[in-house]
Amino acid sequence: MAFRRFYRRTFLNRRGHHAGAYALADITTEPGFTPDDQSTRVSARLTIADCGRVVTLDLDADTPAEARNALHKARLLRDILDQSVDALERAVENAGLSKGQKG
Repeated sequence: MAFRRFYRRTFLNRRGHHAGAYALADITTEPGFTPDDQSTRVSARLTIADCGRVVTLDLDADTPAEARNALHKARLLRDILDQSVDALERAVENAGLSKGQKG
């Protein structure tokens, strides 16, 4: 089964807040670097921007070892983000800022 390109860009802030915050994920498979190369490589970028600050993570993989490392980084970031959301929710509740909040 062929891999279908994954591309998603979304704004992070709610309406009425600074518009420069976004996340962009772009993952594709591509042929190897040379015309003779029969291999397929993964090209993966994750960009997060907020108020003029931009971070782009490269999760490219040309070998099985690089693929394992790219997946390790992505899964670790997912875990950190999940834990950060949990902590932020507790902090907002503790500070009394969650009253009247809609989703």
